[in-house]
Amino acid sequence: MRAEIAEGLRYVRADHRLSVLTAVNATTSLALALLNTLWAVYLLRELEMGPGVFGVVLGVGTLGAALGAWVAPVLVRRYGPGPMMLGALALPPLTQVPLLLASPGPAWQAVIGAALFLQLACAGAAGTTQRSIRQLVTEFGMQARMQAVSICLTSGARPLGTLLAGGLATWAGVRPALAVGAGLLVVPFLVLARSPLRRLRHMPGATRQPAAAAIAAARGHWKGSMEGGTA
Repeated sequence: MRAEIAEGLRYVRADHRLSVLTAVNATTSLALALLNTLWAVYLLRELEMGPGVFGVVLGVGTLGAALGAWVAPVLVRRYGPGPMMLGALALPPLTQVPLLLASPGPAWQAVIGAALFLQLACAGAAGTTQRSIRQLVTEFGMQARMQAVSICLTSGARPLGTLLAGGLATWAGVRPALAVGAGLLVVPFLVLARSPLRRLRHMPGATRQPAAAAIAAARGHWKGSMEGGTA
């Protein structure tokens, strides 16, 4: 199993599309874990939002996620997967601004609900598209290992985000900690913006490289990288 885990890591690292999208997922997961840990405390205590209103806000956000996943194929056909994902990653940091400026009251509650709707719509659109790209470019024999690498790194970032949320909130307060989380949401956007994927205009075709050849290529790339680093 250790050998298969290592092969999965090398395979993802060797393909810039997989490595970039995995890094986007992991950094997004870290930022959202920080924000989500403090979100309920902030809204219910500091913004004095009632439990019923809090539930409605969450429900509105869920509708945004469903809408984003639904319209993702339309946006991909019109703008291309790269520009669409880049736009979807650019908006979430901005949706945190109303949360940081808000004060108690129905007007701000409505604004926060709308911001969450937009944030989750972007997450649904980008998430659906990046998962499709990863599946299309991965050889069938490596699908499970590729997905396992992504899940491991993404899920592993969540406890770190939770610990960071607790430490920052204790040291500086809830609102400053949320501001840090909003800033961290910029990182996945920068990761994608610095990648050639930002210009991807069409969904890639499925690779036809045999799994054994793909693994061998990944091993060669990894070995070359290690030798270059040692040199």
